[in-house]
Amino acid sequence: MYIPRALDKILTSWKNSTNRAPLILRGARQVGKSAAVAELGKSFESFVTCDFEINPVFGELFSGSLEPRELVMQLEVITGQSIIPGKTLLFFDEVQESPRAISSLRYFREKLPALHIIAAGSLLEFALGEISFPVGRVEYAYAFPLSFREFLVGTEREKMVPFIPQPLISTKSPPSAIAKKLHAALREYMLVGGMPEAVRVYAESRSFLETTRIHDRIIKSFRDDIPKYVSGDLQKMNISNLFSRTPRFCGQQVVYTKLIDDDPKRSKVSIAQLKKSMVLTIVHSSSAASLPLGAFRDEKSFKPIFLDIGLAQRACGRSPSEILNHPQLVSALDGQLAEQYVGQQLLAESCGSEAGELFFWRRHAKSSSAEVDYLLSRNGKVVPLEIKNGKSGSLKSLHLLLESTPTIERAVCLQDTEKVSDVGKVRFAPLFSLL
Repeated sequence: MYIPRALDKILTSWKNSTNRAPLILRGARQVGKSAAVAELGKSFESFVTCDFEINPVFGELFSGSLEPRELVMQLEVITGQSIIPGKTLLFFDEVQESPRAISSLRYFREKLPALHIIAAGSLLEFALGEISFPVGRVEYAYAFPLSFREFLVGTEREKMVPFIPQPLISTKSPPSAIAKKLHAALREYMLVGGMPEAVRVYAESRSFLETTRIHDRIIKSFRDDIPKYVSGDLQKMNISNLFSRTPRFCGQQVVYTKLIDDDPKRSKVSIAQLKKSMVLTIVHSSSAASLPLGAFRDEKSFKPIFLDIGLAQRACGRSPSEILNHPQLVSALDGQLAEQYVGQQLLAESCGSEAGELFFWRRHAKSSSAEVDYLLSRNGKVVPLEIKNGKSGSLKSLHLLLESTPTIERAVCLQDTEKVSDVGKVRFAPLFSLL
């Protein structure tokens, strides 16, 4: 069963573009890249997959000439399928196994632009780091775990989706009965997460035990794969240890030595490698003075967000009862759960706060602990985002930011509430809101 994704619209738009370039689909392993491409392939007369991991012969083809027409003739012989520009979708899967195949994409753009071609692969980011493309020769799209909205669709509750509040554009609230159902579904999502296989198994079984088996398998695959792209036994040990420990620090400000008691320089390299594998997203602090947020970020102050909330809970060894029985999702596990959830949604629904990155605000003053969970760039404006229960007066850090930056017109606070409401510049909304 294929679960419809927001990514489908992006791929369809790429297909129909008259100024299309070969597409590189980026994302961590097992987030559904290949499935999404195969779904797009159904709209073509033919769909040809070249898996460079399963069949090394494909990689051998690219050891010689990179002339697109010659390559197409050879690929037709190996696959036994015709490859016709305008009618065929050609898919290079696990293409990280052949850097020359990745490099060839620029020549397909130059000499065979009518051919629809997509490249993807697990840990593709490691190979891309060694390859540069001239501007306009390739396009990029990103795949993330299913968002909460997609989880509802995947579990046959798509009729609930139109009732999800959108506080950045409206104060409309869902009816109380539906809000309660959305809140209950969010508890499930925090345990199941958004990895497509886990969602499919949960949709069929409604068993958290069955989904943990999927989580264990995915976690093991990451443990096995990531060290392959790291040199040196100490570095491999370091990145493996960081992979195990990082989920416990989701949403917390950390320094490298807090993550692991090891060489800080080695840990810094390991963090970069986990980020490159897209297992980890680094949330940097920004002063929020103005846009772009990235121009004001502090490289030393950061918070980690794990790939998927379901995997994170399993990696931490938490039991379902810890989440199912907690009276408030926002304050559960000292707020870590909610902050991981929101960060994951921002990436999946809007590709982050700004340009694919996430930011938070921290007051840069001596002995100051003032912090606002996220900063968003929306329609040319900075929008602070806090995740905290309580009345407006309890949001000291948020009010400090608003007072020190009068150009900020609106802030959002996500809570364990059913309604969307305004108090001054702060708009309160349910945790499950769409941002």
